[in-house]
Amino acid sequence: MFSGIIPPIATPLNEKEEVDETAMRNLVRYLLQAGVHGIFVLGSTGEFAHLTDKEKQKVIEIAVSEVNSKVPVLVGVTESGTKRSIFWAKEAEKFKADGVVAAPPFYFPLNDLELENHYRALSSECGLPILLYHIPSTTKVKFSVELIERLSELPNIVGIKDSTGNLPFLFALIDKMIRKNFVIFQGHDLLLAPTLLYGAHGGINSLSNLVPSWFVALYESVKRNDAKSAFEWQRKINRLARQMEKFPFLPALKAALNLKGLIAPFVTLPFAKLTEEQRERLIDVLKDEGVM
Repeated sequence: MFSGIIPPIATPLNEKEEVDETAMRNLVRYLLQAGVHGIFVLGSTGEFAHLTDKEKQKVIEIAVSEVNSKVPVLVGVTESGTKRSIFWAKEAEKFKADGVVAAPPFYFPLNDLELENHYRALSSECGLPILLYHIPSTTKVKFSVELIERLSELPNIVGIKDSTGNLPFLFALIDKMIRKNFVIFQGHDLLLAPTLLYGAHGGINSLSNLVPSWFVALYESVKRNDAKSAFEWQRKINRLARQMEKFPFLPALKAALNLKGLIAPFVTLPFAKLTEEQRERLIDVLKDEGVM
């Protein structure tokens, strides 16, 4: 079963918005060397919604190849409709990924019946374990604890990434599912320590691209029942996160990874690269927070 720190990796690109294979392999190696417990491609941090099908396929193929079974590889299969999500689930299976992560279809508002229809169809067609992805800030769809509990009865829906930032909701979900074989990941960088200490199984956090060792250290602190150390790491992460929030996040994350020599700073349109003034301020932030 999946657990631990699983970075939702940024997708390295060249100036033509094509996947940069060398940079992607470098980023995956950097994360593996830091001791992460999995790799998640084509998530929000990976700009999945802006990539062509060809580039998505390339991302999956490179990740699976570079990881080479050292840790699980999860693939985002979020799409605007069920057929498209099923297509990507089958692609993930074809490329020998270990699981998929599926937010609800976006654009149209969906009720609980429609959400359940979507996941039942995906479950029936997908041969891999499925993590639900709860991110209402982008999908405009909220799960109830009751719906998650029903979906967890499907044989290959094995867990959830929750990015609501709503600790009372997540604690209620952990309380409900604690005795079931259902994994719960915190997707909000600032809330990882309290969530893990309450009983969650891991984190899928954007900033773990940049400082994976900090997130691994936090997770290992929790595994040792060392709450003091876990919260020290959380405070360190939170200081960096609050500084990063002063910039457009994905362009700033890619610029930071570029400053560490891992990838180019290119982002998908309509995102814009940081200005030179923003880049200089980012350098100061990274130095002040001990990132470089």
